Amino acid sequence: MDPMLIAGAGGVLATFLTAILLWRRQRRRHLLGELALLPARVLNPRQFQGLKRIRVWELEVDEPGKACQWAREADGRRFPCDSAVPLPIAGCGTRCTCHYRPITENRKRRRRRDPIEQPSIDFEAAGGDRRRHDGRRKEDHWHQGQR
Repeated sequence: MDPMLIAGAGGVLATFLTAILLWRRQRRRHLLGELALLPARVLNPRQFQGLKRIRVWELEVDEPGKACQWAREADGRRFPCDSAVPLPIAGCGTRCTCHYRPITENRKRRRRRDPIEQPSIDFEAAGGDRRRHDGRRKEDHWHQGQR
């Protein structure tokens, strides 16, 4: 085969793969929004105070045997961004595998309805239950004149 043809095909293939990778990265940012900017392991949530979707940060301890006493006790607790303790804490050392996981705000700015505010239906005052209890179906008067 012609070496120029092989080099041209390789260049086209490399350009195509680069375009696919760039598209996937852009798609991920579009789907995740500001969460795409977070690293895989967050040690100091105070660095990400500007992210609006994150409500609180939850402490996750991957290996409780290697974690310090405070981390074992605080595993699963949720902290606001300003009161989260940066990791690793004093006395934990470099073998710390703890990290924070973001808990996001997923509501679409709709006001959550409180069950107390929802009106309750009183069947006795509204005329009772209108379902039939004798097992009969309602009669169909639609086709009476056409038979």
